[in-house]
Amino acid sequence: MYNYKLETHLHTSEGSACGQNTGAEMVRGAKAAGYSGVVVTDHFFNGNCAVRKNIDWRKKTELFALGYKNAKREGDKIGIDVYFGLEYGLQSNDFLIYNFSAEKIIGYPEIMTDSFDEVSKKIRGEGGFITHAHPFRRESYILYPGRVFPELTDAVETFNAAHNNTEYDKLALEYAEEYNLYKLGGSDTHSADFFAGGIAFENRPGSMEAIISLIKQNEYIILGENSR
Repeated sequence: MYNYKLETHLHTSEGSACGQNTGAEMVRGAKAAGYSGVVVTDHFFNGNCAVRKNIDWRKKTELFALGYKNAKREGDKIGIDVYFGLEYGLQSNDFLIYNFSAEKIIGYPEIMTDSFDEVSKKIRGEGGFITHAHPFRRESYILYPGRVFPELTDAVETFNAAHNNTEYDKLALEYAEEYNLYKLGGSDTHSADFFAGGIAFENRPGSMEAIISLIKQNEYIILGENSR
């Protein structure tokens, strides 16, 4: 049984300008929805970030990580695993970055000026994992929908619970299968009342490294993909 439910795509009001609830509130919402863990993936500085821009890099990164830290503190209290991630923006494309800590970001200010090729090489070279989030979603603010980056990513979000257009997920699935990328799902939740995606494992992984290893071994299922 796949009893360990992990939310892979979650925003907090501390880190994301579009976040509706604090990290602590999001974790309580996840527990109420039956999840065992969450990855906090707030919008980074090149996206819809809540952190003001013109401040010291270290301070800015510390403020960015507040949603994660508050979520982790609450998660430790109520028994929810909380992992750090981020949603990196590139010309209206979004990428979920896992296993690249806030401390590593502090030491890599060039993440804002390097090309995505260089960013991907740096992050993946240090054990990070990159998922292309909702690659075919269409909104008025998305300038270049449908761009693909198969050489620079590890996975595709083939189920995103935050949109209702099944065509977006169908195209994402075709993209993942064409380039033999891993397939993931996420709620893309901005509210403590909305949890409808993610992935699940048979047992508690215990670390982000273990999560990535299980994904690469295909020892997981996608939550919610058959719900619409």
